[in-house]
Amino acid sequence: MSTINISLPKEQVNLIDQLVKKFSFANRSEFIRALIRLVIHKEELVSEAATFPFISPKTKSKKEIISAFKKTKQYSEEFLRDLEEGLNESDYFE
Repeated sequence: MSTINISLPKEQVNLIDQLVKKFSFANRSEFIRALIRLVIHKEELVSEAATFPFISPKTKSKKEIISAFKKTKQYSEEFLRDLEEGLNESDYFE
């Protein structure tokens, strides 16, 4: 078996330790191996993790996106103009 070293913020180490204890893993390595097995089984988790907390919109329609933002009444006209400009410059949105 190979050994790798990773650097994590203290908060993440504490969380791992809590999960190891809560779910009765033998140690941190067993916990990490379980996560890797899960990723192998559900590969889509990798793409979700790579973009989290940013989630792709359910639509590529610029009009629908702008309309949804306007409906909330939480954003200034300046923000909405900037958003629309950004969407127009993007190749992702229709």
